[in-house]
Amino acid sequence: MGYSASPIKRPRRTKAQIEELRSALYAIAESARPCSARHIYYLGIGRLWEKDVGRSRRNYSVVVRELGFMREHDLMPWDWLVDGTRSVRLDDQYASVEDALAHTAQSYRRNLWASQRRRVEVWCESDSAAGVLVPVTTAWGVGLYSCRGQSSKTYVREAVVESLRQPKPLTTCFVGDWDPSGRSVPRSVLERMERYGAGQLDLDFQQIAVTAEDVRSGRLLTHYVNTADVNYKRYQQECLDEGIDPNSAVEVEALDPGLLRSRLSDAIEALVDDVAAWSHLARAERAERELLDSLHARVSEALRRDAEEPPAP
Repeated sequence: MGYSASPIKRPRRTKAQIEELRSALYAIAESARPCSARHIYYLGIGRLWEKDVGRSRRNYSVVVRELGFMREHDLMPWDWLVDGTRSVRLDDQYASVEDALAHTAQSYRRNLWASQRRRVEVWCESDSAAGVLVPVTTAWGVGLYSCRGQSSKTYVREAVVESLRQPKPLTTCFVGDWDPSGRSVPRSVLERMERYGAGQLDLDFQQIAVTAEDVRSGRLLTHYVNTADVNYKRYQQECLDEGIDPNSAVEVEALDPGLLRSRLSDAIEALVDDVAAWSHLARAERAERELLDSLHARVSEALRRDAEEPPAP
């Protein structure tokens, strides 16, 4: 039996409509940066396009295509969008000792958490969320762990081993979806952390987003739940316990990136228990960075003079 193409064809956008779409994409990206293409897609739902249903990715694909075109044609800065799914493993290399000193002076950080009673880490379900959270974790000097779905046993155990080298209570801030698979991820991470810690890890596990309150508020875009998911029954009971419809779910990309960063930053700041000690180390960090800048300048001057001196006869 043969199959023919569907006679239903969607009209192509006019040039003016494409320019209007690109202008809207630019405005969203500018206000949400840094963010992922998926965040931009969510921020435009209901205003610029409808949410894709079923297995369709038509509207999301248009967003990805146009964002790619705009960046490749210098219509949008590349660094407005993040992609945490690609990484390069390479040791730091420098053109000279002067280059190394310059880099060290720029990147030098004191471990301000050494002055605090506990350590803090941020875990997130996806690389998409990680890219949005990096500015916050960098500013606060805390580790950012991306589970990439269900985190591996090795990944969690290595994190626990590293934590046990530093005998302090640990607070883990988690960011992930509110759906059957998304709710299973923090449960798995928490269970493995406690098991691999063998009673030696003093752990406080906090869900920063998406929370039950986020879902109950009704302010976030929801989607239907896959009831065939192996995690659905447990998810269903959790939703009923929280007074939430178990047939709806919320992805973390439904939260405005700025709101997500602000919420995480507030949560981390609240964990700084000795503000005076933190401020003291922060001042020391600034002085030490100035010292490194001065050392870099002196080395650069010495190298310049050496290059200008005529060779010995």
